[in-house]
Amino acid sequence: MSKEYNIDKIAERINRIEDVLASVAAGDLDARINAEAEDDLSGIEAAIDLLIDDLTDELKQREKMQKEVEDKLSKIQEQQKTILQQQADLLELSSPVSKVWDNVLILPVIGTLDSQRTQVMMENLLEKIVETGCTISILDITGVPTVDTQVANHLLKTVTSARLLGAECIISGISPAIAQTIVHLGIDLSTIKTKATLQDAMIFAMKQNKRSENVKLQSLFTSSDEKEE
Repeated sequence: MSKEYNIDKIAERINRIEDVLASVAAGDLDARINAEAEDDLSGIEAAIDLLIDDLTDELKQREKMQKEVEDKLSKIQEQQKTILQQQADLLELSSPVSKVWDNVLILPVIGTLDSQRTQVMMENLLEKIVETGCTISILDITGVPTVDTQVANHLLKTVTSARLLGAECIISGISPAIAQTIVHLGIDLSTIKTKATLQDAMIFAMKQNKRSENVKLQSLFTSSDEKEE
């Protein structure tokens, strides 16, 4: 009976070991054998518990490191969003469109032009044309050091888009170096009104504005005379 009892006990302990290992494999890292008897089998049980402890510590350390990496990645992503937003805000601020005279808008451009900035500049100008109803726009590029083919094409698209909205564009501030570059690149600006300085462009715009007003007055008087007749 004693042997049978011992065999039953051993079988029970082996089953306990299998249950604990199955629980650990299923993700329960708190499962332990916690052997009470002191015999040959208890050494194996204690070794299994020690192995589970080591495995638990390693997994917890990995989870901690993974959490730290995820937190750092999240912070980096937030910083990138902030940087992108700041860049977008700077692009908006670097392309201000102002109404400087009745029916006259001005867009002063300073610094290097790239495709992204030129696109924002064009969008701002077109929105302002629609918002104010102005029919004359001045693009002053006095502060632009160089113009390449891509930027020149963007300027042409801006002028064309403005015309579709009923506004004429004047490009002012073309430096001798930029003029030579435009000629060298074979870019045709013959259909666009250009002026050497912003002052010249302003004078031309005001004259054009005055002519438009005179035409409107003449049209108004003509219509009044026709009604009286």
